[in-house]
Amino acid sequence: MKKIVYLIALTFIFSSLAYANDAKLPVAQGKTNSELGIYTIDRADNLQMIKGEPLRAYIIMYENSPDTLTVAVDDSRKGITRFLVISDNLVIEYIRNKASFGACIIGERFAKEGFSTPSEKLDRQQYYHQKIISREAKTETEYLCLISVFFPKLIRDYNNIYAQKN
Repeated sequence: MKKIVYLIALTFIFSSLAYANDAKLPVAQGKTNSELGIYTIDRADNLQMIKGEPLRAYIIMYENSPDTLTVAVDDSRKGITRFLVISDNLVIEYIRNKASFGACIIGERFAKEGFSTPSEKLDRQQYYHQKIISREAKTETEYLCLISVFFPKLIRDYNNIYAQKN
């Protein structure tokens, strides 16, 4: 009898672990410390194609906003990682190099693909504050978390644009 109970318990544990591995868990979650509430970062189902090259892509969602962000990660250049952040209101790059991580107007590589940073939608003061966000080396997930918190502030009057879901 003890063997049967033990085998049933063991089977239950292994099947639970197998199911947990199949469930799609978010890459990260955290607080924005704004009206947007909690952000959730998930891997995108499809890769983002830029110049015919596949880039890793992530989706960022906010608890109190119907809008989402797409982040395409380009690490094709040695020592530099570019995070192309695409929203309905603004497209901007965050660049991580050996010295720092911060916001940047869309560079030539992405501009040739039709992406641009419209100046009328960009909060210039926030942009200059975000030119350097961190000088410490971090993981890709940590950079995505920073983007989740900082990017909405780049949009002029972001509270009215993003925090609309009730």
